[in-house]
Amino acid sequence: MGAAHAHEVPNRDWLDELVELHVLAASGDSAAASAAERWMSADPAVRQAWTEVEKTCDRIRAENPPR
Repeated sequence: MGAAHAHEVPNRDWLDELVELHVLAASGDSAAASAAERWMSADPAVRQAWTEVEKTCDRIRAENPPR
């Protein structure tokens, strides 16, 4: 998923797309993980956003352990 691809979807925010890739990658989707890595390699802002999403997910998981 390149930054150009994110802008081809007119009604969808690129951050929403990044979060979706993060969820899929965290669930074991290797294609999503590869797409995210390519996108992050091409755009430092995307890498920074990924890091923030990851921190948020880690915080949520820590606050809500599995039962």
